[in-house]
Amino acid sequence: MQHQALEGKLGIPIGVDFCLACRMIWFDHLKELQLAPGGTLSLFATIASPNAAPPSPLPASMRCPRCGQHLALTHDMQRATPFQYWRCEAAHGQLITFVDFLREKDFVRPLTPSQIDQLRQSVQTVSCGNCGAPIDLAKDSVCAHCGSPVSILDPGQMARAVAQLQAAAGRPGVGAPISPDAQTPDLDQLMRVVATEARSASPRHELIDIGLQVLNDLLKNW
Repeated sequence: MQHQALEGKLGIPIGVDFCLACRMIWFDHLKELQLAPGGTLSLFATIASPNAAPPSPLPASMRCPRCGQHLALTHDMQRATPFQYWRCEAAHGQLITFVDFLREKDFVRPLTPSQIDQLRQSVQTVSCGNCGAPIDLAKDSVCAHCGSPVSILDPGQMARAVAQLQAAAGRPGVGAPISPDAQTPDLDQLMRVVATEARSASPRHELIDIGLQVLNDLLKNW
């Protein structure tokens, strides 16, 4: 894993460990709560980095990088959005995937039945944004490996959250616009991008990745 020092509250740097290859973040105990708005934006930029590898199936068990003990899978809720992480029972910290971190921030939306029907018209199989396992849309709408529903990032929610964090960090409007008219695409527009990708010569079926491009553009100048 790579270590990154992020801006913390009261000006105290917060150390975070992340792995672009497995798309996971390790927070020492309570460190996530100590991130300043600028630190959260920097972490979003890391998550949205085009250098991140495609998601791959997660191992059956995780170990704490501090004490080596098995981590306990933990389920939680952010408003109406379920997410999960692995916590050290000795309180050393927690491990969370990029996608579940974005779920915690309310960025991820499960596709509705009508959106899944729309997707089936152009795509037969998608990769789970959480673990990378294939999902056969002809028979499934959740990942058989990790149980995550077929989901996509909500560009409107991302744009609002980024703007709020930029304002709180004292750097409003630093993100580059993602289109000439500076409008963030809505969810339906993003679904049309997904369908276009599916018909391209080199289709990408990672729905979360297509949304991450939007987040990357929002944070381009951060």
